[in-house]
Formats: sequence, C-alpha cells, structure tokens
Amino acid sequence: MFSPFTVTAADTLLYGVDSRGEAPPLLFLNGTFATQQSWRRVVERLDARYRTITFDARGRGRSGRSSDYSLRGAIDDTDRVIDAAAVRRPPVLVGHSYGATLAVCYAAEYPDQVGGLVLIDGAHPVSLLDGARKDDVRRHFRRRGRVTRRLAPLGRSVRMTPEQCAEVIIEMDAVNGELAADLAALRCPAVFVTDIGGRADTSPRDAAAIRAAVGRAVVDNPSVMALPTGRRDPTQPLAKDPEVVVAALAAVVQRSEPVGHR
Repeated sequence: MFSPFTVTAADTLLYGVDSRGEAPPLLFLNGTFATQQSWRRVVERLDARYRTITFDARGRGRSGRSSDYSLRGAIDDTDRVIDAAAVRRPPVLVGHSYGATLAVCYAAEYPDQVGGLVLIDGAHPVSLLDGARKDDVRRHFRRRGRVTRRLAPLGRSVRMTPEQCAEVIIEMDAVNGELAADLAALRCPAVFVTDIGGRADTSPRDAAAIRAAVGRAVVDNPSVMALPTGRRDPTQPLAKDPEVVVAALAAVVQRSEPVGHR
C-alpha cells in the first residue's frame, strides 16, 4: 500500500510516497532534475519485497520551490525525509546521477544511518568541468530557459531559473571531485552501476577519467564494488533499466543484512 506524505523543509514543502512495505527500507534519490516518477518501474519490479520511499526534491515534481537548491539543502532534506517516514532501520540509499552524489555525501555525514548505497551513473569521484565548460553549462540552461518556463506549470519541467539549474550541475561536479576521501571512508556496502562506454553524451576523455576514478574507489575500499550492467541498450539511462537497478539493489541488500536477518 502506497502512502503519500509531505515534509516541511526550510522555505518549502516536499512531497513523497512511502510503500510501508517490508524491511529493509530503500530510499530513492532522484537524478538532477528528475522526479520520483523516474523510479516507478524499479519499484514495480521489487514487487513489495522491500519498503520503498521516494520523494521530489525542491523545485521538482510536486514539491515546492525554494530559495536554496544547494547540495547542503539536499542533504538536510534527505535527513528530514528519513525522520518523517520514521525509518527505524538504516535505509539503503539508491541514487541516480545527482542523487548518487547526494547519497555518498549523506553517508559521509551520517555513517551510522545508512545501510548501503547503490550509485547509478553518478558519484564518480572526479571533476570534469573547467572554467570554459562551466560557461557552456550556463549557456545551455539559458538557451533552454524559455522552454522550461512553458513546461513548468504543466509539471513537465523543473521550477527553477536557468541560473539555478546551471549552479546545481556545477556544484555537483565540484563535489564529485572531492568524493574520493568519502568513498574510501565508507563503512557500508556500496556499488557503482555505471555504463559510460555507451553514453553518446560522454566524450572518450571523460569516460576514461570516470572509469579510472571508479577503479581507484573500488581499490581504496573493499566495501565499494562496481557491477557490470550487461545491458542490451546502453544508450538508455540506467535509471530507466529496472532489471539492472534491481540486481544492484539485491547485491547491496544482501551485503547490508545483519547476520541474524539473512
């Protein structure tokens, strides 16, 4: 049974859904500008095996606008959602893209409150944006601003300014460049699920840097692993490949289970 809930967060209101299912709890953290609907097919395939919690971040989906779209605010919101959902057992955090970066940052700040991490196409511990590429990001969102403003009232786009959108991406890249130490210090099991080779929007140079960074993270911490996807269509976003996500979830849940619960 799915139960909607709301959470007061700073100057806004967050909207989420709790399945109230079986343990362990899974908390899904959305991609940069995605909504909780992006996890629908994953949740369906779990077939009520676990308790699932999803929510829309500030300015996305059904949640309200805010004056603060920083990663600091997102970490605080994640803690608010866990508290509001009365999660008694450390949840497994399942993050896509920005959500993966958020998951690692949350686990670094609250190591005893996380049972495991599933990092989908994100949290790669390397920064890719130099000054010129940051300017490219800002120009990209300025060009899309008019379309975004038309779609936002229909619930089909984020309710953020082009400048706010660009800064979310730029901050995520900067934080990713500092994630190596956090990943090395993780005490919970974590799995990278990354299929960089098939992404048309990733240059060979960036792909090589990401593969190397993920490889180092796996070597530096035995609790961190990388799973091959084995996907038929690597051009599709991993969050839209529910079988891959469910398989990664199963691997982390098994490693996070207390001995008495196995």
